Amino acid sequence: MNDVQKGIGFAVLAYILWGFQPIYWKQLLEIDSYQLVLHRVVWSFPVLILFLIATGQFREWLSAAMKLSTYKIYSVSALLLGANFFLSLWGVNSGRILQVSLGYFINPLFSVVLGVIFLKERLPVGQWVAVGIAAVGVLIVTIGYGVFPWVSFSIAGAFGFYGLVQKRAPLSGLQGVSIELMLLSIPCIIILIVLNERGNGAFGHSGPKLDWLMVGCGLATILPQLSFATSLKSIPLTILGIAQFIGPSIQTLVGALIYGENFSTTKAAGFGCVWVALVLFTYVGLRAKAASKPVNSQDLPSVNSDQVAEPPTPGTTYHAAVDTKV
Repeated sequence: MNDVQKGIGFAVLAYILWGFQPIYWKQLLEIDSYQLVLHRVVWSFPVLILFLIATGQFREWLSAAMKLSTYKIYSVSALLLGANFFLSLWGVNSGRILQVSLGYFINPLFSVVLGVIFLKERLPVGQWVAVGIAAVGVLIVTIGYGVFPWVSFSIAGAFGFYGLVQKRAPLSGLQGVSIELMLLSIPCIIILIVLNERGNGAFGHSGPKLDWLMVGCGLATILPQLSFATSLKSIPLTILGIAQFIGPSIQTLVGALIYGENFSTTKAAGFGCVWVALVLFTYVGLRAKAASKPVNSQDLPSVNSDQVAEPPTPGTTYHAAVDTKV
């Protein structure tokens, strides 16, 4: 197995894990979502630190963590990461898996709009057409729900602004996320201690199974990110553009087929418009890049891990050559 095949394998594994992640959160329905988010942050941080130690990145990370200037960017991105953690988890456990998946689908389109507004970026006509088709799709989904899918737009917004802030981030993806988790862990630990002292804490009072599942929130969060970061060393950009549909597509199937969320014909039509928009959006971006810088089959562009926080979504490339991620 060559490096490209390994990269594809790790990428597919990451998206599969992200796709089925809602099943894990559903096992913790007895625990309030806000407490689950606290545990998700607290247990994710040590897992990521162990990875940095194992890969020899810890000293570099510690050096950055000792500089006050590091926190100018990461204090803001940490809040956005925490918001994304809460919205995705709360959405799943409140019976809104379909809205969560839609949020990750429309995120890249939301991100490029932010890029146009704040960074004065320009889009090809084909990508503007894709944005228009997606807008129609969201309107149809709204009609299907009878209410505006605010969970979807909140997730897309939090992740979109996270990407915007990350444009100025000085560290690599996993090191940056470690800074963010460290900042979030401090208040999370304090809140968990206070809750426990008041007798409202879930950990240690919900039975061994739920306690271990809460501890496992760290692995459930970080493992797919590590798999994705590993894949970025060798996976061709064109393949990544296709693979990015796996995660939210699986989430859609999980919500509709496993947990019986209503996926009416109207909603299906709306999701269909969004999928068509994303295919067009990704295709136009890849074609534009290929036209500007031809590559041969042995020198396909690969992406790096400058941003790895939550599931990258269709059309996002994490500082890759295709300009579809803010």
